[in-house]
Amino acid sequence: TWVEVKGHITLPQFGVTHSMIDVPDLKSGFTSAVKGAGQGVDTTATFRQVDGDAGQEDVMTAANSQDGIVSFKIVKGSGAYNAPASGDPVEYATGIAHSYQPNQGDNSNYEGFSVGFRQNDFTVVATEPTP
Repeated sequence: TWVEVKGHITLPQFGVTHSMIDVPDLKSGFTSAVKGAGQGVDTTATFRQVDGDAGQEDVMTAANSQDGIVSFKIVKGSGAYNAPASGDPVEYATGIAHSYQPNQGDNSNYEGFSVGFRQNDFTVVATEPTP
């Protein structure tokens, strides 16, 4: 069951990066690269505070827990008020939520928080299923 997290300011950025393996060639004097192991990106999601929002409570709890295992679903909604509708583009990613931090108080920040998200597998690109 998916729980909406309200008040998002910045969504996590899904993706994978790869290590680079240098392959030197003395004759040509050029070092080329080959792709090494992949790993999920470590990104940040930021939220403005929405009192009583179950999704925000879930994200904060996961970020502060020992395991922090979560899955995020990002939908480009076409329904009323951008709600997900059948056939809308969707991205799924699983990983760990970590490093909960309240937003820093100053004259340009709104009350809320940020969490880190480290993706642990490839992004799944799909469409919103029919309810």
